[in-house]
Amino acid sequence: MKRLFILLPLACLLFASCSPYQPARCYSREMINARMTAWYNKDNCVGFPNANSTNGITLPENAATWDYVSGVVAKGILDVWQYYQDSAWADAWYIGIARWADSLNEDELNELVRGGILDDLNCAKVFMGLYEGAKPGGRFENAERAAYYMQQMQRAAQGLAEHKAKYSIQLPATADGDEPEVNGGWMHKATDNPEKSYWGQMWCDGAYMGPALLAQLLQYGTCEGTGLGWNDVVKQFTASWPYLWDEEKQLPYHVLFTDITTNRNARTIYECGHAYPCQRSTVNCQPSTIYHSEEYWGRAAGWYILAMVDVMEAYMDNWKAHGEWTNGESLPEKADFNTLHGYFTKLANGLVARQDKETGCWYQLLQYGPEKCATQGVDDTGSEKYTNVAEGGTQCNYLESSATCLITAALLKATRLGLGDYAEAGRRGFEGIQRTFVRNNLTITSSCQSAGLSHDRNGTAAYYLIGKDVPIQDNTEGKVLGTYLMAAVEYERACH
Repeated sequence: MKRLFILLPLACLLFASCSPYQPARCYSREMINARMTAWYNKDNCVGFPNANSTNGITLPENAATWDYVSGVVAKGILDVWQYYQDSAWADAWYIGIARWADSLNEDELNELVRGGILDDLNCAKVFMGLYEGAKPGGRFENAERAAYYMQQMQRAAQGLAEHKAKYSIQLPATADGDEPEVNGGWMHKATDNPEKSYWGQMWCDGAYMGPALLAQLLQYGTCEGTGLGWNDVVKQFTASWPYLWDEEKQLPYHVLFTDITTNRNARTIYECGHAYPCQRSTVNCQPSTIYHSEEYWGRAAGWYILAMVDVMEAYMDNWKAHGEWTNGESLPEKADFNTLHGYFTKLANGLVARQDKETGCWYQLLQYGPEKCATQGVDDTGSEKYTNVAEGGTQCNYLESSATCLITAALLKATRLGLGDYAEAGRRGFEGIQRTFVRNNLTITSSCQSAGLSHDRNGTAAYYLIGKDVPIQDNTEGKVLGTYLMAAVEYERACH
């Protein structure tokens, strides 16, 4: 049997010390127990049931809804549970998420079979963690529940198949007959009306929401009959990477655009001068049709790199199970793995180079430090309203917690899988999270509420600092809670 690569020593041996934090301390356990029933989805305080009580299950004041943010938090909790599942004190987390998921109504679950919004489809990862508990031999073995969770994963595969059929990019060939590499890429958010949707856009974020989900569904064998395969997974990276990656800055742009004429969102950004033609020299680059956004947003880069790590893990698991690669669709191809690993290495090195030397964290806007500022009423954010700062208020670039958590999780997990040695950067990242963002009451601060590219969100530096939907959340918003747990459990795996 041929080896893929030489595995690095165990991650725990790479950490000379986990000081100043206790190596055996369970940061993830502390955070879940404190926040299971109370965290924020933007401005709404919601939560999951918590079975860690002598008086039975404690219900949140407001139940989490079925959406992207709740899915991220639930997955983070289940990731921690899977690592600690042999400990009885972790049972409450699984029971709480299972109770929440089992209470979802059919209308909510129907989102799993609708293409168009990759964020919503990504929530299906919750059912993977639940299946691990209910499957034969699982800690909560239950054949009926296992079959139900498998059914929900199959529905998600159907949704991805619909997305592929209806919302894949297809541009005309060049005069020489070559198709742009972006063809076949999945639009991050789209509807049947190009004028009103994010038509023709691929986001870094979408790599985690779409192809990473597909790779994991293929692992569970839930894609039979959908026409989806491993080639579809790698295609989403080979389609986006050539147009998102900035070789000079060693950073990825947030979004690429392929429709700037008929789509309102992209047209507005283009007409105000903040969409830029791709600069690739290959014949497949069509400057008149393929554009990228202006800035490098921290959280988007975090989703992109974690997606690569999750996908490569799925590839490696298949190789370990079968001891071979194939050119067919039943198993992934070695060449595709090597392509992804090449992308990952460039991105990881680029992000490590941008890690703040003092804190170990990463900034909201990756190419700048705190000297980059925007003032409401002076800077053009492309927004119809402002919610981040008052009239005349200034916001400077800041260390952002969700981006730091995502990048840290990806670097630590990659080190554990033997994909590279990023142990020191990962250690500094997590310890920086604890020092910089986590308060004594286990509140996580400095998370960007949201960001995107649309007709009133132009993707400038000012937009990411003072745009209408980018206020800084200091109240444990779900996107940072879920990603914090992903980072914490990787740190704990390395230190224990």
